[in-house]
Amino acid sequence: MNLFFSNFSETDNEIIVNENDSRHILKTYRRDIGDIINFTNGNGLLAECKIIEKGKKVKVKIKKLSKQNPEKASIHIAISPLKNQSRFEWFVEKATEIGVREITPIITKHSEKKKVNHERLERITISSLKQSNQVFKPKINNTEKFSDFLKNNKDQKIMANLKTKNILKEKFVNSNKVCLIIGPEGGFSDDEIQEAKNNNITEVSFGKNRLRSETAAIFGLSILRSIIT
Repeated sequence: MNLFFSNFSETDNEIIVNENDSRHILKTYRRDIGDIINFTNGNGLLAECKIIEKGKKVKVKIKKLSKQNPEKASIHIAISPLKNQSRFEWFVEKATEIGVREITPIITKHSEKKKVNHERLERITISSLKQSNQVFKPKINNTEKFSDFLKNNKDQKIMANLKTKNILKEKFVNSNKVCLIIGPEGGFSDDEIQEAKNNNITEVSFGKNRLRSETAAIFGLSILRSIIT
């Protein structure tokens, strides 16, 4: 199934497709008037549509609409922005394909970068959503300071820390809403580790190998998906 994205609602009858997707529909997938294509709004709606007009912007008529419920399992990744933007974007792309629910950039003491391009990350999540045929787009949250995030987030929080001997396993997961916290390349500071302990946050390791932040995030996300889905 070739899946496309549009901000439509349950009350809409037609969708005007953006120029980029229209070009893909007509040139890449060689679709024509009368052909059926599928759209999602990234919030659980799946629309089976018929092409009724073609041009720079294709118009489709919604023929059948179905709504899917999100999985009970919700995995949230809080990760320090990376100095290399392309590596952070790679993480967002792959995390979306695997099925992350939320991503929050967090600023820690050793964070080398303080900002992310939210607009670009939104485009990446939409592209990955279509690639992986999913109907729920992960939420990219605003950047938060590490301490503020610990106070504001209510998920069960698990912190990746190479200094602990706790290997991430099912026994450390006691909720179907889990947030995995990944630090920068320099790791968390001693004060941040102590703050996490004061907040009863579980510390886990991914083994003896020192992983890049984006690798650790994808590795941990994959393990959590296997545990709580």
